[in-house]
Amino acid sequence: MKHIIYISIFAAIISSCKKDTSNCFDPDLKKQYESQNCVQDCPGVEGCDGKTYCNECIANSQGIRVE
Repeated sequence: MKHIIYISIFAAIISSCKKDTSNCFDPDLKKQYESQNCVQDCPGVEGCDGKTYCNECIANSQGIRVE
């Protein structure tokens, strides 16, 4: 029984560490960048949604801010 309690507590701690991406998408940012021609230079950047994008311009053109 103790093991179940410890596992439950551990699972609760792990799940609370996830990023909050509920307000990650920014429609105004997407509108601002949708007509830009982003270069395909691909150093890799992480968006606020936890996904990797080639660069900030590409992430922004999809409405995703870079952290």
